[in-house]
Amino acid sequence: MMLIHLVRQRVRMAWNRVSRGPRRALRIVGVLVAVLFTAGFVILAGLNAGGLVDRVTRNDPLAAGQSLPVLLVGVTVLTLITSLSSAFHHLFLAGDLELLLAAPVPARGLFGLKVLEIWRDSLHMLLFQAAALYAFGQALHFPVSYYARALFVGALLTLAASALGASLTLVLARMRFGESILGLSRLLAILLLLPVGVLGVPALGFGRNRVPSLLSPADVNAVTDQLKSIGPPPAWAPTTWAAHLLLGDEAAGLSLALLVVTAATLFVGAQLAFDTIFQASWERVRFSASSGSARRLKWRLPAIVADKGPVLAIVQKDWRTLIRDPRWRTGAIISLVALGLPAMLLFAGDPLARAGHITRFWFGMLPVPYLAFLIGSQQGAATLAYEGRNLALLRAAPVGLTRILWAKVLGGLALVVLVTWAATLSLGFRHNGEPLETGAALLAATWLAVGATLAAVAGAALTADFEGDNPQRRVGCLGTIVTSVLSIVFFVSNTGLFVWWVVRAVLTVPRPLLGFMPFIDWALPAVALGAVGAIMLAWRIGMRRLATWEAS
Repeated sequence: MMLIHLVRQRVRMAWNRVSRGPRRALRIVGVLVAVLFTAGFVILAGLNAGGLVDRVTRNDPLAAGQSLPVLLVGVTVLTLITSLSSAFHHLFLAGDLELLLAAPVPARGLFGLKVLEIWRDSLHMLLFQAAALYAFGQALHFPVSYYARALFVGALLTLAASALGASLTLVLARMRFGESILGLSRLLAILLLLPVGVLGVPALGFGRNRVPSLLSPADVNAVTDQLKSIGPPPAWAPTTWAAHLLLGDEAAGLSLALLVVTAATLFVGAQLAFDTIFQASWERVRFSASSGSARRLKWRLPAIVADKGPVLAIVQKDWRTLIRDPRWRTGAIISLVALGLPAMLLFAGDPLARAGHITRFWFGMLPVPYLAFLIGSQQGAATLAYEGRNLALLRAAPVGLTRILWAKVLGGLALVVLVTWAATLSLGFRHNGEPLETGAALLAATWLAVGATLAAVAGAALTADFEGDNPQRRVGCLGTIVTSVLSIVFFVSNTGLFVWWVVRAVLTVPRPLLGFMPFIDWALPAVALGAVGAIMLAWRIGMRRLATWEAS
């Protein structure tokens, strides 16, 4: 009964936060957009995975049967890995955790609430699994009862994986290198989710009669051969029992019993682990100093508060937070490795090898605006979002709000400039750029990095929810949309202006554009200046919002 009461309280708090908080209409729109986009993208990825199974079925029906245990194993492992970082937050860093620990809440109810919260954060994996199993059933023409069993199996496997992730997190919290392992688990989860992201791109198509276009018939044949080479799944694996239950064969009854008994045993063991080691793990995470802090003293940034003033002191604090906070640090690495590195590798391969030197050099620099947009949008928003309620303390200090925001821009800009300069220099060396060309590219990259960081800080100032207990969610979907719109307008206009200048200076203007050259010469700079003006306007409005914001 206590668990039901806690869940109802969580639902009521979430509903009140959306429907009764400030800027209610914008919050509702942001939540709806986030839910529809995330659910639609993940469901589309699952349907595309089912379309791949349909193609495999046409090649070899036996190999298609092998894909079901593989799918269940993949989703369960992904849920387990993604639940580790989520479990760390819910078990040790939640804003109301001290209140729950002091309240007369039994340990069983508290643990059940935390497992459900962890499972809620893995809901995208459940949606992907449900869509893939639906498409699998459609491809093999299963009866209606199959879909009911699919919902039961999907919920049971992901819920058990969340409970196991909570237990592993409790153990890792007491280990010396547990924090690093949790950070690596987040990076590994993003890398493993990349195939899901490829399947979810709407341009790749979906449905029973279409497979993603990145997979040629030869690739489908290779997938078929790989599934056949895997062999039968191990009989002791819970995912094998789940596959028997879904297929409804002669082992379905025994598999159902084994699944239920195993899940119950897992939950009881996780509950015992929570009762035994949670208190010690929580005290170690919240109150114990890191064992390696003494050895890292020599790597600290020099103390500059007394000599350089508050702006550089805030910049120093942000950089120390970036280095120490695993969520911020891992988020920066994830965005760079999972999203930026593929673009760098694509253009490092010299796709315009047959073109002239100037064309190869300048069009080979296209990943630089993308990286500036990607890293700038994330780091600029993070520098402000990570302040949280400390913003009220900073505002009470004898420091102007303008200087605080500029300190936030400088804190994010250093990393953005470092990444964009490294990308520019590496691509410039790869394409044998002249010193003058490389210098011009560095100037353009610096301008784009400044614009991206300014747009991100302005967007976060307009929309950030500083009351949230998780810094990674304070910007939210609405803040991401506002920041992305500001950044996209800036990048499209300024990148288009740079491309036009390059075409006018060193290339031949296409004949259809010759008659529009005077108009383009004036229109592109005007649009670029308008984008800068939009960022400045958002900056001013965001400053007014921060000046009147009050912590509840």
